[in-house]
Amino acid sequence: LMDSSVKLTEKMKLQCIYLEKAVIIQTLWMKLYVTHKENTAVLLPIYGMHRKEKYNGRIYFENASRDDKSLSFIKSTLEDDYLYICFIAINPDGTVSCWVLCFSTDIFQASEKQNNPAEGNVAFTCPYEIGNLVQQELWERIKADWADIVVLCNSSGKQSFGSDFKGHTVVDYSDQSNSGIVFQNITTSNFATYCSVASGRNKTYVKISTVAS
Repeated sequence: LMDSSVKLTEKMKLQCIYLEKAVIIQTLWMKLYVTHKENTAVLLPIYGMHRKEKYNGRIYFENASRDDKSLSFIKSTLEDDYLYICFIAINPDGTVSCWVLCFSTDIFQASEKQNNPAEGNVAFTCPYEIGNLVQQELWERIKADWADIVVLCNSSGKQSFGSDFKGHTVVDYSDQSNSGIVFQNITTSNFATYCSVASGRNKTYVKISTVAS
């Protein structure tokens, strides 16, 4: 399973594919808000798909009988923007999960670029412009229309890193006025565009950062 992101469009897919050999008992998609979670859709092999009422006619599992448990949207709206998580219950290993950020380019507010990073490390700072009520921040590496999660931080100090960034990425989330991130021992795979999404009580601040060779 890969933690990723997708650009908000009228038709889009939140990707979640489990390639290991196992019996999938249940697939659950949830939308994560700053203060709570919301069930979006659940898929059971015997009973089929059940969705929250507001998603009727707008979401479906394209390959429900296969290992691809991606959730497809049609007629998406701005309300579909934000963070989703997919839980797959399997036999005999328990539960695995991946999360997907659905983002709109309309909220991008700042940018920064660094060329020829020195000593194999590169650092970015994200100064918040939404006051001192930041409750969650998400960093991701953006590709053409997809992205990989770097790290998810919250106000309690918890940090959850994407699989590609564990062990060589350091985040400083102690200052409520800004945050910092350091990519250590970078390789060509780190030459990319990164997005930081800081969520407050009623506002969101987004900064785009680029690492170039």
